[in-house]
Amino acid sequence: MTLKENLLSFSGSLSIATTDAPDDYPEWRYITYEMHMADLKELWSKIRPELTKDAHRIDFIDKKLQEAFAAFDAGEKKKGRDAVWELYNLKIENFH
Repeated sequence: MTLKENLLSFSGSLSIATTDAPDDYPEWRYITYEMHMADLKELWSKIRPELTKDAHRIDFIDKKLQEAFAAFDAGEKKKGRDAVWELYNLKIENFH
């Protein structure tokens, strides 16, 4: 996948995390919290080294992802979702 495709997938995955993570995934969907978080991590690992013009935002994104994962794992749904919202609002799909 291209960087643009990965950025779009990452943004879409973030949007799902703002509403479903960690425990509100619809039963009819095949995706679980664990699968979703693994997908976010994998996408970010592909995107991170390719960012050039927006490289100055990498540390912030790393920090917010870790904050979200830690909060979700601790059962702090609102805190995790708030961290994800901060990422989603960056409009990552437009990065280079």
